[in-house]
Amino acid sequence: MKATVLAFLISPALLLTPSVGTCAKQDSKLMTRVEDVTARLKGKKLTIQAHGMASTPSFMGVGAHLLPHNGKHELNKDGLLEYDFYYKSPGNYSGDKLKPVKATLKETSVPPGVKGVRIFGEFNDVTGLLAEPKKKKKKESR
Repeated sequence: MKATVLAFLISPALLLTPSVGTCAKQDSKLMTRVEDVTARLKGKKLTIQAHGMASTPSFMGVGAHLLPHNGKHELNKDGLLEYDFYYKSPGNYSGDKLKPVKATLKETSVPPGVKGVRIFGEFNDVTGLLAEPKKKKKKESR
């Protein structure tokens, strides 16, 4: 009796275990290649735009998103925020043609001292540094 109850409680836990990382969606794959990254900080709002190439049969762009690398939203030793670049993948597609994909993320909780972002794909990573604040020139009085 105890063994039956134990088996009844354990079996759903095994069936509900995710087959991919808990941060990634079930049908998402890591971007094949990251092409370029742009990061802009305006006030306390960080806007990240990433372009990459993915193996997808879609003629138009597919859904893509950025998630914190290793599940952490903190600065690395270089002062960069790190993200993984995922795209919505058709489950059984095995083609070899790469198509352009893009994602935009607007982040409102930015740690102080951030210098830029690093975006990871399957085969590479690309860093996008924030622009240096412009220094205002003082007018000389005569």
